[in-house]
Amino acid sequence: MLTATARFKAALKESHTAMSRIVLLQPGTTSGYTEAGKFSIASGTLMMDGTRNVWRQANVTVIPHDMFSKAELDKVGVTSRIRIDRGIRFAEGPEEWVTMATLQVQEVVMSVDKIGVDISAYDCGSQIDDYALITPYVPQDKVGVKLTTVAAIQDLVNTADVWETSTWKIDTGIDQTVTPPDGTVFTGGRWEAVNNLAKSLGAIVHSDVDGSWRIRHADITNDAVVDTYKTGDGGVIVGHNARHSRDEVYNAVPLRWEGVNEGGLVFLVDNDASSPTFWNGPFGRKPAPEENVDTVKTAQQAQDAAAALLSQKKGATRLVDFTAVHNPLLEPLDVIDVKVDGKTQRHVIDSISYPLAGGTMSCQTRMLREGA
Repeated sequence: MLTATARFKAALKESHTAMSRIVLLQPGTTSGYTEAGKFSIASGTLMMDGTRNVWRQANVTVIPHDMFSKAELDKVGVTSRIRIDRGIRFAEGPEEWVTMATLQVQEVVMSVDKIGVDISAYDCGSQIDDYALITPYVPQDKVGVKLTTVAAIQDLVNTADVWETSTWKIDTGIDQTVTPPDGTVFTGGRWEAVNNLAKSLGAIVHSDVDGSWRIRHADITNDAVVDTYKTGDGGVIVGHNARHSRDEVYNAVPLRWEGVNEGGLVFLVDNDASSPTFWNGPFGRKPAPEENVDTVKTAQQAQDAAAALLSQKKGATRLVDFTAVHNPLLEPLDVIDVKVDGKTQRHVIDSISYPLAGGTMSCQTRMLREGA
């Protein structure tokens, strides 16, 4: 969940005026980006999906604050970045803003008979997509010294996202000393290499809201609940529907690994009796296809990687799609309580769609367990 003041959070469920804006970020002469203007949003949506490499993307139509200053929009190009801010104007007058996304512009469409400009933009993960591995990648520095797994992830990202010095947020508990197995070589997709390295740490990697990069724990099962959404009096859910499905739902993960002197198969199951996919429960036993992670070289790494994979696969028999009053602080992988028809369920958010010019947000979630 994004950071904001207690006042901002409280106002989200009270009467307030919501505002959105686009801040144009232009590349400097040698590196970095600086603010180069602010625009109003005529229409558009910010989509966030924690199941993808590129978490955030937006399609927006922007207009200048002054309709006679259309020339300001000519600055927007495919080397620009945009920042999407969401604000609240409180009843007594002051404003407060939070950043929802920092995105690389992909496409700009201008029309002579239209005041606004259409912009398509993705988060900085798109830079990793753009720059495939031209030659095989060996996780070592320029003088041949072996890199740690974390340093190799950073190297793969930094080499693609070159204009701004990357900043990194690494969750507490991520092992920053472990190294990939001897002989590790990656070819093909840069994201594939990043993801395989992250799996060995029980982690995932993504571009964060401010354009920085984050290495975070993949297992969110026991994360703290950030908010509660409910129907009825005092609730913020406007509409919802629930689906039950066994497709792509698994309650065990077999992961095969091979180190220098040892190897084996780790088989982890959903052993939470309150989970809808409990291994010894009525859902039955349904292991995922066997995974082979080349970057795992110890039994502990194999356990961490399997736990992370299981966290992403279990608990999805009940999926809830709901529309609700805007909360710009929510992010994918946030854990929330959903109260529908008097029943409380713990869910993890997979994706969110925010209309930026009015309307309600929509979320897709999967249930982790019944009850709070």
